[in-house]
Parts: sequence; C-alpha cells; structure tokens
Amino acid sequence: MPDTCPVCAQDFQIEPGFYAGALWTSFPIIVMLVAFLALIFLGLYKLPLETFFVLIGICLFALQPLIMRWGRAIWINIFVNFDTTYSNSK
Repeated sequence: MPDTCPVCAQDFQIEPGFYAGALWTSFPIIVMLVAFLALIFLGLYKLPLETFFVLIGICLFALQPLIMRWGRAIWINIFVNFDTTYSNSK
C-alpha cells in the first residue's frame, strides 16, 4: 500500500496499529464470501464437506491480499472524510 494517496495526498500511515481495526471490516467480507461459496459448492455441486473446506481454504488464501485491501479501504473511509473536489479537478 502506498504511503500517501496519489490524488489527494492523504497520509495512509495515520498512526501505529490504525489498520488493526481493518480486521473488523474484512471479517464480514470473508463471511459473505464463504456463504456464497457454500451455496455454490454445497448447494449446486453437492461436494463433500472435506472437499468444500479444502476449496474454501484455497480460495481464501488466494483472495487474502484483495480482502485485506478492501478491509483497509473500508476502515479508512469510516474515519477519514474524502473531499470530492480532488476527484472533480481532473
């Protein structure tokens, strides 16, 4: 993750441990993803639970960087106001 926003120059290094709260925003993303994959793998394909857990582990491991980035983006948007004048100036 960059140190500052390239558009508005917002400092992303707000304070030590600030993004630990991003775990609270990434958890619902993971829950929704697991529920969606459970509907597909268990509901449609009728896979055994052992296979399902292996596939869930592989999917979550592969998507972890993306999930953490989404969680951090949601977390910083809760606490930092975004000024739309920067996005309209281009």
